[in-house]
Amino acid sequence: MSTSAEFTDGTHFAESAKLVRDDSAAEKYVIVGHVDGNPNHVAVQKVGYDVSELPNETDDTQVLYILARYESTFDMSSTVKFVYFRWIGDGVPYVKRGKYGVVHGSIQEHFNPYHLFIETSSREDFDPEKINQQLEETTGKKSKVLESSRGRQERGFTATQLPNRDHQVASVPPMAREGAKIEISTEVFTAIAAVRSNEDPTRWMLAEYRDGNSKGPLDLTAQGEGDAEQLRETLADDKVMYGLYRVKDTMDDITTVKFVYIVWVGGNVKPMTKAKISTHKGTVEEAFGQFHVTIFATDLSDMSENVIMDKVTAASGTRSNVK
Repeated sequence: MSTSAEFTDGTHFAESAKLVRDDSAAEKYVIVGHVDGNPNHVAVQKVGYDVSELPNETDDTQVLYILARYESTFDMSSTVKFVYFRWIGDGVPYVKRGKYGVVHGSIQEHFNPYHLFIETSSREDFDPEKINQQLEETTGKKSKVLESSRGRQERGFTATQLPNRDHQVASVPPMAREGAKIEISTEVFTAIAAVRSNEDPTRWMLAEYRDGNSKGPLDLTAQGEGDAEQLRETLADDKVMYGLYRVKDTMDDITTVKFVYIVWVGGNVKPMTKAKISTHKGTVEEAFGQFHVTIFATDLSDMSENVIMDKVTAASGTRSNVK
């Protein structure tokens, strides 16, 4: 799978974005979506004149990219601000989310520059009043510090555990997480989706660089239904591997599902390889989706069930409640 997406109507998009950025033009927003669900092809879906329409233009089965123009008022003076939205519908399958995430950087660069980035699956986040408040906060017009959160609520999470995780806000520039691109096989996305599925017994998966070549692609190494001890048996001392592990965390007799993202760098991995794979961080994290805990491990002792659960409970504040 390619790690970039292309506009099938590049001229149309360029003209539409230019109108949105023109203060004298009536056009206020442009919406871009994937063509026939293809991660590598995007096109303009609509150009509109009223930002209040945006909630009605979203689709729970799609990932959309939107550039919108707003007017921000401060001390009787109005200024034009641009907001870039990435809409991720709740009905988009996990495999698709991963594939769309890998190509996001190549799409996002076409929307620069902008003042605010919002990633969301909630239509409430398109409320113009709410948007203007965030614009004021990110541009320093209010003393209140803007709280930003990464990711969206996953299955088994409760609202009290992950407050406001339905949208991500970032001021310009937002591109630091992308890093170098690397091809990721479809089997990896399928395994990630299996780990995240309520209907699938798969608890863990691991991926590695094909033939140990840090240029990629990433291939599926293994997946399983057992615990961390089974996962450990697959780790190799001379490899860099990435994994996702599903665990259950209990607090006040309430059990929730948590996801652990694993970055394994074996003790015999060459220093040059370590340096090269560090540039893939953003792309790989995007593909693996949202998670509660990240474990960077170089020794098998870092990957025991007890060590992993200690980190999970510490991160969620449930340590004293776990029996």
